[in-house]
Amino acid sequence: MSFMFTVKPLRWLRCCLLLLACFIATANADESSNRWSIKGFGSFGGAGLDTGRVGFLRNRTQMDPVDNSWGVTTDSRLGVQFDVDVTEAVHATVQWIARDHAGDFFEQNLEWAFIRWRPLDNMDIRIGRMGLDTFLLSDYREVGYAYVWMRPPHEFYANIPLSHFDGIDFAQKFAVDDSFLTLKLQAGYSYSQMQTGLGLFSIKAPIAGVNIVYESGDWRMRAGYSYMHFLSDVPAQDLVNAVNDPALAPVYPSAADLSPDLSLKGSDLHFMSVGTAYDDGVWLAQAEASYMETDNSYVVDTVSAYLSVGRRFSEFTVYGLYGLSFSFNDQVDIPAPLVPAPSLLALQQGLDQALNYNSIDQQSFSLGVRWDFYSNIAFKAQWTHFWFGERGAALWAQDEPGNIPREVNLWSLGVDFVF
Repeated sequence: MSFMFTVKPLRWLRCCLLLLACFIATANADESSNRWSIKGFGSFGGAGLDTGRVGFLRNRTQMDPVDNSWGVTTDSRLGVQFDVDVTEAVHATVQWIARDHAGDFFEQNLEWAFIRWRPLDNMDIRIGRMGLDTFLLSDYREVGYAYVWMRPPHEFYANIPLSHFDGIDFAQKFAVDDSFLTLKLQAGYSYSQMQTGLGLFSIKAPIAGVNIVYESGDWRMRAGYSYMHFLSDVPAQDLVNAVNDPALAPVYPSAADLSPDLSLKGSDLHFMSVGTAYDDGVWLAQAEASYMETDNSYVVDTVSAYLSVGRRFSEFTVYGLYGLSFSFNDQVDIPAPLVPAPSLLALQQGLDQALNYNSIDQQSFSLGVRWDFYSNIAFKAQWTHFWFGERGAALWAQDEPGNIPREVNLWSLGVDFVF
């Protein structure tokens, strides 16, 4: 699993350089009009583990993990955002990010493309492609400069493969004394691609949700609920065909009973989350918790949470971060075939890997420092220690499921910037 530059990372790097050249050219363009603007953000980071038995991924949409050979694609990305005020009430936004992402590189990295209409003060209606607004970092999950850590807390954010959806949302802000309460409703269609042990999984699902945000002084609190209905299935058709083959019944009669567990299509997912953040300019703290519930054996019920506390010392910020994620699923009993033929034993092993190694059981503790050494540029360094349960490394790349270390150290260095 050693890291090397392949065709895809080279294409990713070329796109980054092209975007950077466009940003520089735009910065020197005519700025007489104030009806449009172009902004950019990016990160360049390297990360490495103290083991080669698993590979670290920033989230489940990535393709190129890092292990004990350091790599740069995990935390490196470059984004551009173009905004236009069409009228006083109508605004358009497009955001595209060059990053490591499974599936269609250009389509999946189109993060935002929407039109916003403001018919009344404190009311927004948007239509198009928008960020999935179900957590505290919804608006800036990919903008590393906007948060103190090297990356969003792994236990909470790595298991969320969706970052955008195509549809409509409605937001209304209410003034409550010196505070603000915002209610947001959203509905549409989500299409995202992620790599799994069974192959490339294209998630296609209608989605709907409601979120409430309360802001008062140094505090910001959020609660949300999202619902999804899967229209696509996991890439397990070879296993499904194998267990349903009538010729298999005489030698492996109980295999067909596992067929329903290999299907995701038609099932529902419920995602509930709460979070709070505090920042008084010196001390900063943030915490989130979520519960994901499904009626499927492949995407299992999971609880996730984290707590981060930091303190600023002039241009330096030091912080600690603790996270945990745990899946609530019983081990599926994979019966043995009646005949111990190599092909049947291989099928048994494939069923075991598909149904019993898709859970999460991990905790981590991080220490890090952020140095804002220049305007709009920050250097970060972070050490993270992970603990795993026996079958709980679903957020990681595994050459041999189950052959995972119980503890792993991850070191990370990077630079975040906005312009």
